[in-house]
Amino acid sequence: MPKVLLVVVLAVAVAQFAPSCGGERTGGDVVGWIDAKYYHGGRQSFVVVINNVEYNVPDDFYYLAEVGDLVKSEGGLWSIVRKRGK
Repeated sequence: MPKVLLVVVLAVAVAQFAPSCGGERTGGDVVGWIDAKYYHGGRQSFVVVINNVEYNVPDDFYYLAEVGDLVKSEGGLWSIVRKRGK
């Protein structure tokens, strides 16, 4: 039993430091403040960063949104909830 517990603890510890299989999300609802935004040439997509997670967004939303805006995505439709500083 102690050996099994040790293996589980070691596996969890290694998983904390191993890189994940990608930093972008595309599905699910999102609400948060935009930390950064940029064009990713390799993927040829516009990206916003919310809570250290990259999200591909449509180009029209990318040009309207600014860093510091509170935004949400429901069913893949992005909208600005509150502009920064307001």
